[in-house]
Amino acid sequence: MKTKLLPITGLVLSSMFINQIKAQEYQPINIQSGFNADVIANGIGAATSSTNSDVDGVNYAFISRDFQSTSSSTPLTYGLPVNGIINSAVASTSGLTYQMASYSGNNSLRLQNAGSSGTLAFSTPIPANSLYMLITGGSGSCIVDATVNFSDGSSQAFAGLSVSDWYGGSNYAIQGIGRVNLNNDGLESGGGTNPRIYQVSMAISTANQSKNIQSVTVTKVSGGVPNIFAFSADAYNSCGAATNITPTPGMTSAILNWTAPSNPPAAGYQYYYTTSTTPPTSTTTPSGSVPAGTTTVNLTNLTLGQTYYFWVRTNCGSSQGFWKMKQFTTGQVPTTYTSGDINTMYNNTVSTTSTTNCPATLTVSVPVGYKIKSTDVSYTMTTANDGWIAEQKSLLVCTNNNTAEASVTSGGGNNGGTSSYNRTGLTLANDLTGNVNFELRAWRTYGGAACSADYNKVDNNSWTVTVTLEPLNLATNEVKAEKQLVVYPNPFNDVLNIEKSDNIKRAVVTDLSGITVRTFENPSSALPLESLKTGVYILTLTSKDGTVKSTKIIKK
Repeated sequence: MKTKLLPITGLVLSSMFINQIKAQEYQPINIQSGFNADVIANGIGAATSSTNSDVDGVNYAFISRDFQSTSSSTPLTYGLPVNGIINSAVASTSGLTYQMASYSGNNSLRLQNAGSSGTLAFSTPIPANSLYMLITGGSGSCIVDATVNFSDGSSQAFAGLSVSDWYGGSNYAIQGIGRVNLNNDGLESGGGTNPRIYQVSMAISTANQSKNIQSVTVTKVSGGVPNIFAFSADAYNSCGAATNITPTPGMTSAILNWTAPSNPPAAGYQYYYTTSTTPPTSTTTPSGSVPAGTTTVNLTNLTLGQTYYFWVRTNCGSSQGFWKMKQFTTGQVPTTYTSGDINTMYNNTVSTTSTTNCPATLTVSVPVGYKIKSTDVSYTMTTANDGWIAEQKSLLVCTNNNTAEASVTSGGGNNGGTSSYNRTGLTLANDLTGNVNFELRAWRTYGGAACSADYNKVDNNSWTVTVTLEPLNLATNEVKAEKQLVVYPNPFNDVLNIEKSDNIKRAVVTDLSGITVRTFENPSSALPLESLKTGVYILTLTSKDGTVKSTKIIKK
């Protein structure tokens, strides 16, 4: 009998609602000083050779994924990310990251005894709406006090902050990272879900939000051994940000709309658009501007089929807000299914040739003079009763030519809730014109029989097919074909492969807000990206001859 877990749907919806009310600008904070212990084993050699303390007082430490007790040891499939970037798993702070200190030096503020304290000083003081602390408790949960110290000499105290034991707690930023026994180099995988490091939030009072935070002092009150690793912030800006940027692309144009902040900027908005994933900075010259009260821009003379990155920021006259980005591609036609929830059919042995008695159908009308260059698909599936996300299966089929995707898409997680699915660059309808018909086949591997929405379903208004077009007369012998960037598999789980990596000087992975999450110099053919959260990212490869190419990649 299946064990039911608490549904996460409410949490997801709550997170979405909060993010719509207030735009966040999450920024990891570099620590200048204050760490007093190295509790993370890394590299090749005995764990004691790369640490000087344990996490819990009984000789257990964290491990980096590159840790090997000997050069012949089996490489780890778990552990802390080698680059120290932690993408928080807390749903309400989607997009928040932490940068841990080097694993080859002190990387934890470790507080062994009650009353002991330490101060972590920031390399660059920053004003914040909220501060987030990356912390865990060794050998039991613990209580700490924290004092946020501002550059003007004032402070704000946070008393009695609860921190879970590194095994089994909730509100974790990362889990399943394993540990090592310093006495014998014995490894423990933690069952794939332990140990854990947690996220503790501290809301800065309105009176203090415009002040630069210089440092944070943490004091152990009681319980286990607190280890503080990093901080991140929801950065403060007196000039509120634009939200809900919505593109409506045409063949060679696009209209961008957005929502004004609660206090609209007196001097309007500045915008910037480019085909590069490199985000603008505070000193970037904008492409243009619109006056106060205007929340739309019409871009013309764009290139058909080109992906653009559009950024907009508020202009308050004496200051500007944070740049906010939305990606779009010209020559795209999106079509959304609006006829209700889509049932799933019970089938425990799904393949790319499987059919259902309850498929949903959608027709995309390709304008005269154009043909399909590629296809994107997105939708969400929701569980009910005792259904699990792991039991969701789905497949997109073009019925004009009876071509299906190369593989069935499967959900992940033995829990209920809603899961999003996105695939880009599909070739199943390439070169088709006129009315092109698609079929979404959805199954479940548990619950009842035949077709129903009792255990799993595709949500109404979520299934969207977006086709990218090219001119019908663009024959292959008329233009010089540009060599395509080949990465596989896409979507991927933990490792993304790139062809001819020996020609690549640098590989950079950014999220859709333009934040760099991974950088590889002279990368090998296999990029280890297990630390990324599920979602869509941009991979930019710089060749040794200076050529730069970008493509969308999807982490399952």
